[in-house]
This record gives sequence, structure tokens and C-alpha cells, in this order.
Amino acid sequence: MVTRLASMKDIRALFRDKPDVTRGQIDALFEKHGLSSSRSIKRLETNFTNQIFLVKTRAHGQVILKTQFRRSLGFSLKTEFVATRALRGAASVPVSESLVYDGDGEPFAFECLLIPCESGKSGLSYYLDASRAQRLQLGSLLGRTVAHIHSQQCPGELKSQKTSDLASWEVTIREAMFGDGVLASSMAATLPKLWSRLLVATDPVPEVRVQGSNVFLWGEAGLHNVLVENGNSLRISNVHDFQSAGWGTAAHDLRQAEGEYVARPSSEYFEPGYVDAFRSSYNAIIEKPLMELSPVEKKVLSIVANLRMISFFWDCGRLLHPRTPEFLSAAVSDLEHLHGVAG
Repeated sequence: MVTRLASMKDIRALFRDKPDVTRGQIDALFEKHGLSSSRSIKRLETNFTNQIFLVKTRAHGQVILKTQFRRSLGFSLKTEFVATRALRGAASVPVSESLVYDGDGEPFAFECLLIPCESGKSGLSYYLDASRAQRLQLGSLLGRTVAHIHSQQCPGELKSQKTSDLASWEVTIREAMFGDGVLASSMAATLPKLWSRLLVATDPVPEVRVQGSNVFLWGEAGLHNVLVENGNSLRISNVHDFQSAGWGTAAHDLRQAEGEYVARPSSEYFEPGYVDAFRSSYNAIIEKPLMELSPVEKKVLSIVANLRMISFFWDCGRLLHPRTPEFLSAAVSDLEHLHGVAG
């Protein structure tokens, strides 16, 4: 049981603490899947859940190796593989044509994806150097792309993951807070007053009616997860990172895409009109007009987001993030408010 909040030193250690990935293991993985051995290996990115490498092979060009060594509910490379495979038939959603998933524990004890190295520039990098007109055009292209993803048939394997389904929000928050007994006891010991309020507020949860229907969610919608090319015209050439894809309320993706720091007035990269361009393009493509969330539904969305953030860091690092009191306090206050509305 944990009896204290993690420090930023603990968080930094979480980022540093990752498994070794050797050239021999990479070559063994490539041989296992019929690919040639490596000429060179370059680490592209690392965080506390993933490591990403660019591998130049002897006979199969450049391949991206993506590994995930920590998992959380509704967040996995298997999810990314299933979602990408399902989207290949959608010409309007440019995803990688061939992915190889490996999760059987050899030669790595964790999940891996082999992804073709796609051409293009990071959407976020392009945005930062772009003119105002180009920024708004990119926002419009992103809105169209998200709408096309939302319009696709969601595979059954992902429909069973309802972590982003507002209609199932009670199940989601109960699993997030009470599904792991050690997390529950740690929260009770570390934040006893807030935890007691949570117990009262969830016994039972407020009766809330959620409107609207679910869509195929990207899960990580944003400029940071697209590649763009600007030849004769600007276009999104690749869409990636579906580790959190699933079946749920469109607002999850829209909130994320519209909440990127390029859309925040406080950001030095803020572009007035970007969100309008994104939403206008989205609404022009989506078949069913998007219903704005009611104030009650917005609170439900925030409750789910805050409590899942607590469980995410617990699942990945077995620690209570320094902002756990903030996340829990916001969720409890919203739950108490909903009880007042329901009453």
C-alpha cells in the first residue's frame, strides 16, 4: 500500500525506468516476422509507457519499432493494431497499410508493433512554422479526418472497451477507483477526507441520463499524431497512435483535438479561428449532426477524465501522481453537484 503522494522526483524516475532494448532482441523480433536484420537503430522517442525506434534494415527499408512496457485500462498496442487494421478500408483516413503486432512475450516481455516508416512532417511541427492561412487549413483537415474516423464501423473487439462511453460512466469510474484494492486502500490512507466524500458520492452514483450515440474513437486526436505533406496542396498523409481507440462519445476526441495547446488562448501558439475551422469541417462531414453536451454531461466527462487519470498513473507506475488531490477533488465536487441536480 502507498501512503504518500509521489514527488516530481518519483515522476522523473518513472520516465527514466524503462527496460533495455538490445540490437540482438530487435534482430530476433525482425527475423521472427520475416524481416531482415538491422543496419542501424535510432531511438526516436521514449516516455514512461513506450519506446519508439527507427530501424534501418538490410533488405526491407526503414521500419518503426514501437514498444509498450506499461499498460493501463483501455490503452495498449493491441488496441492500436486492431483500430489501424479496421481503418485501412477507409480511403479518407490514411493509416499504415501493414502493421505487425507481437505480444507473445518473445523476444520481448512486452507488446511490440512493427510499423512502416511513412513519409511526411509532423502535423504539429508543420503548424508551428505555418502561416495563419495554413494553420486554419490544417485545422480544417484535422476536423475532416476526425469526422471520417468517427463515421467508420467500430470493430467488435473495441466496442467491448467502453471506457469512453458516457452511458457506461458508472462502470468506468467504479473500475478506475475500486477495481484495484491496493489503489483504493492507498487513496483512503493518503487522502482520507476526499476518499470518504467519494464513497458517499458513489453510493449510489447520481442518476444521469446521457444523450446521443457512440462513435469509433481515435483516442489520441491531435496534430501531434498526424503527418502532413505540402506538395501541390496541403494534405494529411498519415494518421497514427490509436493506443486509446475505442467506442465512446465523440466529445472525447473533440475535446482533445480542440484542447491542444495550439487552441488555447494562453498559449504562444494560439491561433484565433483554429477551433472554428476544425469544428466547421468536422460538422460538414459527419452524417449525424453532433449534439452539444449538456452541462450535466460535461461534468460526467470531467469526472471520468479525472478519475481515469488517477488510475492511469497507478496502473503504469504504482504511484499516486502529485496532482491526485486535484483530480480527486474535482471529480468529487462534480459528483456532489450532480447529486444536487438529480435531487
